Amino acid sequence: MSNFAFLESHWSDLAKLGGLAEKYVYSDPDSSILKQGMCAESVVQYMLAYDGIPEPDYDNTHANRIRLLKRNDLLPREIDNTLYILRKDRNDASHKAMDEQAKALSNLPLLFELCVWFMQTYGDYNYTR
Repeated sequence: MSNFAFLESHWSDLAKLGGLAEKYVYSDPDSSILKQGMCAESVVQYMLAYDGIPEPDYDNTHANRIRLLKRNDLLPREIDNTLYILRKDRNDASHKAMDEQAKALSNLPLLFELCVWFMQTYGDYNYTR
């Protein structure tokens, strides 16, 4: 069972992306990093929607969506740092074909912590791991 199964009750898409990130971490590290980044990007899009913040009309990139959340004081520093790492590494994996298993492994716990924070903030406030 995936460590991200706890998301299934609220966000099956996030549970699936997290599970795939785990599944590919050894066999296809680039795919794992891509799935990690996709999951983080979906979290940001959910946050914007839940907080009623429209996505940028111009230059609607993941980085600019994160900036919107920061401007609205919705990102604790550690969550902002995690989003930055996952975004940058996803870009590198998609453009440079790095095949970095160590990076996929080290980022997986970051994604997990992001998802736990997201669950506790937007899903089940009483959730504990």
